[in-house]
Amino acid sequence: MSDEHVSRRKALTGGAAALAGVTAALAVSAVTRNAHADNASDATALNAVRTKAFEIIAVYDTLIGPLNREPMTAASGALLTHFQVQHRAAAERLGTQITALGGTPIAESAVNAPTAPTGFTRTGPNSIKYAANLERQASVANVARLNAIGSKDAAELVAAIVGTQTQHFTVLYLLARGIAGPGAMAAGMLTEIVPRAFVSIEAAPAVSLTSVADLTFT
Repeated sequence: MSDEHVSRRKALTGGAAALAGVTAALAVSAVTRNAHADNASDATALNAVRTKAFEIIAVYDTLIGPLNREPMTAASGALLTHFQVQHRAAAERLGTQITALGGTPIAESAVNAPTAPTGFTRTGPNSIKYAANLERQASVANVARLNAIGSKDAAELVAAIVGTQTQHFTVLYLLARGIAGPGAMAAGMLTEIVPRAFVSIEAAPAVSLTSVADLTFT
């Protein structure tokens, strides 16, 4: 088997593992949540999820401009902009839920972008790798928080967000591994790449995958 085939198999395996993460997140049944959830504890957990969203937004702010300035990486910049909008939608809905739980949502201005990792240089490929790492780290951390959340609505929201973060990771991982490549077609179809900000939110189906129709056959 050639090195190229091995590389592609590893990339596809990574993507499959990421999609399995969506299943793991959504498998935490809301009906088993404690009816006497600790609202303060849940609000703290949601603020941690909101902080992660703001950190990613802040990092993307530093990556998008340089990517957009170069024709060869402009499509990647547009993709990160699309994902950034979805992270902001997640942060806003988390803020609403935190308030409903009696907590105080952390302000975006109180969250700084994390320090760039060791070895990072601002190239197009490295920017995609950095973004993929952030999405993976956020989804893993948020699944861990999901297991400790007692409120049904809060748990459903975090699961819906984790699902989208995992989709982001899968797309970026495949780009980083060279299985997919941004181009003119991708740039014109960004709204179809991870088409919704949430997997499923009962109270807001329009922004969830539940509003996306099944593909038709030819």
